[in-house]
Formats: sequence, structure tokens, C-alpha cells
Amino acid sequence: MKPVRFDEVPGRLAALAREVGKRYADLGSMFAIRDLWSRIRFLAPERPEPDSVLEKALSFLADSAKERLGAYGIDAEQAVLYGDEIAFDLAELEQEPSLSLGSGSFQIRLIDRQVTNGSWATIYRGDPGGDIHRLAFYSLKGGVGRSTATAFAGWKLAQAGHSVLIMDLDLEAPGISTSVLPADARPEFGIVDWFVEDAVGQGDSVVERMTARSPLSTGSRGELWVTPSHGHRPGEFVAKLGRAFLDLSGPSGVEPWQQRLGRLLAAVESHRKPDVVLIDARSGFHDLASTAVTELADTVLLFAVGSEQTWNGYRLLFDHWKRFGVAPLIRERLQMVSALVPETDRESYFAQFQEESWALFSEYLYDSVEPGELDGFSFDLNDEDAPHAPLPIYWNRGLAEMKHLESLDEQLVEAAAGKFLQGIERLLVDLKGRDE
Repeated sequence: MKPVRFDEVPGRLAALAREVGKRYADLGSMFAIRDLWSRIRFLAPERPEPDSVLEKALSFLADSAKERLGAYGIDAEQAVLYGDEIAFDLAELEQEPSLSLGSGSFQIRLIDRQVTNGSWATIYRGDPGGDIHRLAFYSLKGGVGRSTATAFAGWKLAQAGHSVLIMDLDLEAPGISTSVLPADARPEFGIVDWFVEDAVGQGDSVVERMTARSPLSTGSRGELWVTPSHGHRPGEFVAKLGRAFLDLSGPSGVEPWQQRLGRLLAAVESHRKPDVVLIDARSGFHDLASTAVTELADTVLLFAVGSEQTWNGYRLLFDHWKRFGVAPLIRERLQMVSALVPETDRESYFAQFQEESWALFSEYLYDSVEPGELDGFSFDLNDEDAPHAPLPIYWNRGLAEMKHLESLDEQLVEAAAGKFLQGIERLLVDLKGRDE
């Protein structure tokens, strides 16, 4: 018999749900949990009455699972979990991202249990920063100039009179804080220090010693503060980093590390009182990146270069958002950035980049709108206000040769990132307009 593969499971569950919907009426929906070994179990709030419709449907599901799902199914006697046998509240599952499989008459809502707690499909539905605007600088791969662009934005916004805070959340590859802070100006503590101190109830004692003013804001009308990944004396950095992603248990229950990070950010904001926060996020699909993108920021700058690797990576992410039905919650926060635009053939390169970006957004995030319709979230290819319309950052030899960003040449920055920085200022104006 041909093995059932992981990617086939949702389709087989959908077919099973449709069959249940035809056999048994008025069931609505039912949760299924895919555990850490990717095996499927069905959940029932309580044990059903004998010979009831629910009892028959559960028996059918249990008897069919192993045959239909192969190695991802479980023997019938273990395939169904009941409310009194599970260690979590079924009502809480309603708030978790799930994949709806089946038809209108009956659906199986598939929830994944993963080794890590981060979820790209859990989108914060409110205003993450309140009156403080938070911009996340994110890329799928490193080496695209994301941290340098964060520094440019902080410098420009401070010049314009903003109080800006940069958070270095690329904890496993610290970069921006060492670029914009000289060694003798770095604060005593950093983010990984706070995580270990907070675990023993001492987080508040380091918050006021976690930020330092960058020389980039010298002479500016505003201020540029930086919270680094570690302090000026890293100490046992690796040992501390290995404890950063720790969920804490307390009287009120378990506090995931993602919530702890949100608490830290709120504490630093309360101390420094910025009006703009720039988050230099970790690259890739790490939980730290997902937290910055989906929970902490009200605007997400997606850095990309015109390569198939880049577009394929964003397809994976956008497809995930679309499959879990959360695209409408995240798409208005996104803004594409064309990084490292080459010196030669810029116009053709940029035009091709914009076409690829528009195709990506159109396939996964934009609504299908008929000609003449006014409703729907959709944009034309050349709409400069669309999230797919890239803000350009041009490769510049002078900037590429700079080893430190403690001071910047305004002409070089303008040549490389002038249009990008104008776009940042426009985004902030739009955010302010939404607040009003």
C-alpha cells in the first residue's frame, strides 16, 4: 500500500468530513488535533449518549482514521479524546488558528500542536502599540540590508523630530545595536539579560538600564534610543540566550515567552516614551520573527531581492496566511521593500520586481474583484499606494564600504534610500490618520 504523506492529510480529512456530513446530520464542526508526531485525534466535549448521532459519527471517524490517514492515523480505541481526558479547555481552542476542512454540513477544524509555540497564523487583532507606532523590519533571508535600513529610518525619523526606539530582536545574530552604538555607549543590559532576570522576578530592575542614545541622533530635533540584544558586557550570552524562549508558570497560569516579550516592549516604551518603535526582526520562519510580525507591529516591512528563492519563501508564508483564513487580518499591515536594487538596469529590474510582487499579493492576499466593483481589498499593478508596490533601496558602493553607522553621510543615504525613507514617513502619516 502506498504510504500517506504529511501533505496529503488535510485533503483526506476534508474527504472524510464530507462523508460524515452526508451520513449524519446537524453535527456542525469538530476539532481534530495533530500532535507533535503529526498523528490525528478527534475531540468531543463529552461522551455522547449511546446510539446518538454524535456517537455514531465519532465511531465512524475512529474506525476510518487509521485506514484513511495511514501512519498519521491512530487505532480506533485511541482516536477520540473526550473533554474529561484532555488537559486544556475546549473553549480556548476557538481562539486558536485552525484549518477548516470539509463542507458546510460538517467541518473538521484541524489544529496543529508543534514543538515551538510561535504561530504565523495567530494575528493580533487590535492595535499592537496603541498610540506608539511599531514598524517591524523583516526578511526571509539575511544579507539584504534590513538592519542598515532600520538604522537609516531611525536616523531620518529622529531628524524629523520623532522620539524613536530601535529594538534589536535579531537575538541570535545581533547586528544593528553594535552598528549604531559605539562600544563605550552601549547600555549595561540587553534583551537576553531581561529574559533571564525576569524569570527570577528581577526584570523590572534592569529595564531602565537597557537603552542607550545613539550618536546618530546628535544634532537632531528628536531622539534615537536603542535596546540591544545584550549589554556592553555580554557575559554568558549563549547560556542566557538558551533561556530566553522560556514559558513561565505562575499563579495566573502559564505565560508564554511571546507574551513576556510583549511585556518587555511595553515596559521599555513606558520608560523611554517613544512615539515610533522600529523592530529589527529575526529573519526566516523562527518564532521570534513570527512574534514580531504577527503580534508586536502595526506595520511590517517585507524586505526582498528579486530572486526565485525570495519569492518562493514569501509564497510559503502568504499561502499559510491564506489557508488559515487570516490574510484579511495581516495584509493591511504589510509593505514590500525592494532591497539592494543593483546599479545597472535599475528600471527593468525594478519593473520586474514589482510585477513579481503584485502577482504574489494577487494570488494570496488580494480579493478577487470584478471590473467596476468598488468593494474589496485589491490593487492594480502600478498603484503606488498598494502594499505590493515596493519601496526601493539602491545598492550604494559608499555605504557598502562603511563598517560602522555611528555617523551617516546624508547625501549617501539620500542616494541609496531616499525613496524608501519617504515611504516610511508616508506610512507614519497614514497610521496617524487612522488613529484620528
